[in-house]
Amino acid sequence: MNGIIRNFIDKNLSLLRLGENYLNKLVAGLIEAGRTISYIETYNPVQSDLFHKEIKYSDKKLFMKSFEELTRKLLPKLKLENVKVAFDTTEDLTWIKPHHSLRPSTKKHELQSWQFLNLSIVEPYFIPLMSIPYTMLDNLDYLVMNLVGYLESLTLNVKLILFDRGFYHAHLIDFLNSKNLPYLMLVPRTSTVKSYIEQTKYFKSFQHKFIYTKEKSEWETYTTIIVRRIDENICWSYATNQKPCLWLTRQYKKRWNIETGFRIHDEVKIKSKSKNILIRFFYHLLGMLIVFIWRLELTKRKIVFKRFLREMEKFYSTRIIIPPPPPL
Repeated sequence: MNGIIRNFIDKNLSLLRLGENYLNKLVAGLIEAGRTISYIETYNPVQSDLFHKEIKYSDKKLFMKSFEELTRKLLPKLKLENVKVAFDTTEDLTWIKPHHSLRPSTKKHELQSWQFLNLSIVEPYFIPLMSIPYTMLDNLDYLVMNLVGYLESLTLNVKLILFDRGFYHAHLIDFLNSKNLPYLMLVPRTSTVKSYIEQTKYFKSFQHKFIYTKEKSEWETYTTIIVRRIDENICWSYATNQKPCLWLTRQYKKRWNIETGFRIHDEVKIKSKSKNILIRFFYHLLGMLIVFIWRLELTKRKIVFKRFLREMEKFYSTRIIIPPPPPL
C-alpha cells in the first residue's frame, strides 16, 4: 500500500530514471513535509528545484488521469454499496498579486487563493474521488458537469448528491434534472426564497421555475424548494428533485463530512513557495491520495492519521541506501 505514492509520482514525472535512492528520499521528504506542514523548499531544498521543474513540464490532465486510475483500482477494495457524495471547493490562501490562476478568497476577502473543486464520498465516510483546479477562467457549472460524467462512470450506487448554496445555478439544476440525478442543494436567500420563507410556519415545499439564458436562447427548468423552519430566527431552504420530506432535509448534514475531510487533508498539507498552479495542484492531489490510502488502511486496523504518516515516512526512509565512506 505504501508504494502507491511512489508509483503515482513516478508515473506522472518519470523520476525513477534518477535512481531508487533519489525517489525514495524525495517521497520520504514529501510525506514528512506534509506531516509537519512545512515548506518543501525548506525541508528538502536539494531535490525540490528539480522536482518542481518536472511538474511544470507535465500536465494537469495527466495528474487527473493517474488519480482516476488509482481511484478505479482502489475503490472496489472499500466494498461500498449505497453512497452519498458532495461537491465543494477548497482554497489555499496566498499573498501574491492577483492573476487568472487565482480567485478571491471566500474567507478573507482582501486576499486571493488557489482554489480546487472537489468531488468526494461523504457517506458512509469521506473518500476523495477527484479534485480539479478552479480558476478565474473556469465556469463552475461546466466543471461540475464534467465531474458528474466521471462520477457516473464509477461503480457506485449514488443515492444523493449534496451541494452548498454556491452551486445554486439554473443551468446546473437543469443539467441534474435532465440526468435524473438525485440532488439536495442549500439555497441562498433570494427575494423569491424569502417570500417562500414568509409563507412557511414549519415545513412546506414550493415548485420553483427558473428562466436562464444559454447560447443566446432562453431556457427554463424547475426545482422543488423545501423550506424548514426551526424557530423564529432559524429557517433552512433547499432545492431538490426528490420527494419533499423532513428526512430528506436531515440528510444535508452529511455534506459536512467533506469539511471534516478537508481538515484531515490539511494535516498533510505540503507547503510551497511556488506560484505555479500545476505545482500547487500536484501537492493538493497528492494530499488527497494520501487521505484515500489512510482510509483503506482503516479497513484493516485502527491508526490515527499522523501516526500513519509517520509510518509512511519511515517506510521510504529505511529504503534509502547510504553508501559507505571511501577507504582511508
